[in-house]
Order: sequence, then C-alpha cells, then structure tokens
Amino acid sequence: MMAEMEAAIQRLWARLPQVGAFSFTASNGEGSATDWNGRGEGRVQVTDHQGGWLFNEQGRYITPHGRELAMHNRFWWQRSERGIRLSHLRYEAPVELFELLPQGDGRWLTAEPHLCGADHYSAELTEIDGGFLLSWQITGPRKNERLSYRYLI
Repeated sequence: MMAEMEAAIQRLWARLPQVGAFSFTASNGEGSATDWNGRGEGRVQVTDHQGGWLFNEQGRYITPHGRELAMHNRFWWQRSERGIRLSHLRYEAPVELFELLPQGDGRWLTAEPHLCGADHYSAELTEIDGGFLLSWQITGPRKNERLSYRYLI
C-alpha cells in the first residue's frame, strides 16, 4: 500500500511542471452572501521554487454579467511525506492551504480543511488524461462556494 501511495505521489509530482494552462468555473450555493460566479482561463508558468513547483497563473475572469477582469494567482506545490501540500503565495508570504492525500483510485482528498477565520477550505484533485481537476469547496457563515479548476498539460 505504501509503495502504491508513493507511486501516486511521484506520478502527480512529475506531471505538475508540465502544466501550461488552466480554466475554472466558480459558483456559489445556498446561503452564500458573495457573488462569486463566473469563469476564468489563462496560462500557467511553472518554475522551481525552494524544491517545489510554483504555478504563476495569469489570465482573465469573466463575471456572470460578461465583464472581463485580469486575474493572477501564485500557488506553491510541495511534496510531503503523505502527499502533496498546496500553498497560496500572497505578497510573497506562503499561506498553507491544505495537504492532498492520494486515495488509490486517482483521487486526492484534503487531509484537513484550511481554516481562514470562520471559513473552511477543502479540495479534491482528480487525475485525468492531459492534466488534472482541482475542485475547491469553501464554506462558512457567509460562504458556500465551489471552484472547479482544470489544469492542462
């Protein structure tokens, strides 16, 4: 079982630097007080960052009303003993989001949700041909959002 998990970690780790593009949809559910609906797409530049992979994402976000906004994110992927850890680089300071653990069926699940105030962030990663899907769930007193990312090689 350990060899199978290590093989899954190695497989995903080898795919991460091959990513070159992303797209996503954002939607909010019942009880959400945000207007976080829309879609985005763009390019990913992957570089080595302190032994991990830094995703520098740049693209455009289109609101439900058709307004186009420039967007960018910086995500830092790191290997861990049990899986792969994801952090958001905000103002150059990493904010660890969560650790994703392989489940043995091509899916990866959050070990523990990230807490930001009263909000919980969790995710599921699914390996697909040509990349992977990363589905985020953000819940809290004013939030019930889902982000469905598609990363393409």
